[in-house]
Amino acid sequence: MRLRDELSALATAFSFFTRFPVRSREFRPAESVLYLPLVGAFLGTLNFLAVRFLEPRLGPDVAAFGIMLLQYSLANYFHFDGLVDTLDALSAGGSRERRLRILKSPEVGALGLLFGTLFLLGQWLFLKGVLERGLPGVVFWKPLFGRWALLSGPLLGKAARKEGLGALFFSSVARQRALPVFLGLFLLLFWFFRFPAAVLFFVLLALNAYFRRVFGGLTGDLLGALCEVTEFLFLFLILI
Repeated sequence: MRLRDELSALATAFSFFTRFPVRSREFRPAESVLYLPLVGAFLGTLNFLAVRFLEPRLGPDVAAFGIMLLQYSLANYFHFDGLVDTLDALSAGGSRERRLRILKSPEVGALGLLFGTLFLLGQWLFLKGVLERGLPGVVFWKPLFGRWALLSGPLLGKAARKEGLGALFFSSVARQRALPVFLGLFLLLFWFFRFPAAVLFFVLLALNAYFRRVFGGLTGDLLGALCEVTEFLFLFLILI
């Protein structure tokens, strides 16, 4: 692609996957997957700076809360919404079509709200535990694991619907651009976190297969759930 197109893809990555005020000349979602690691590194750097500022002054409890507030305000609220919708759809049961309708619904069910709240509480406890063990660098890698999970979608899964935001990331262009960054990012994550990266690789394989069986593939909500679950499990695996 031309430099101008690449800059549009980079701007799309930040404007679509974060609330960072970047204007894209053209909306290029398929091409933007190449820059997901940069989005993760950007969020990770903000996390790390927040820890360095908050923890010495207010302790690990407040620092953990501050990281979550920062990351969810800037980016992960989008993926958390997908996780809650996924929990609602899975708990409702019924046919594949019914579950897909629930994913599209703007309403939040009681079970989605309950497990979503427990999910956030668990993540806060894990973050606090990581900081109490003197591992502040982990907060830099957390968003990178989440963006790596997003990259797994076009490669390991397929689109459940032909329309919707999720379908934009399953074109041949998206797959071609996702493959090298998925592999490169996996090698980087495996270099620094061998056990969590290896375990999460198989978790992503299993989740993509499970979503294919239950939903017929992936949607934007299910991609968000992959991101959230992977970041959550990364913190858990660091602690055990």
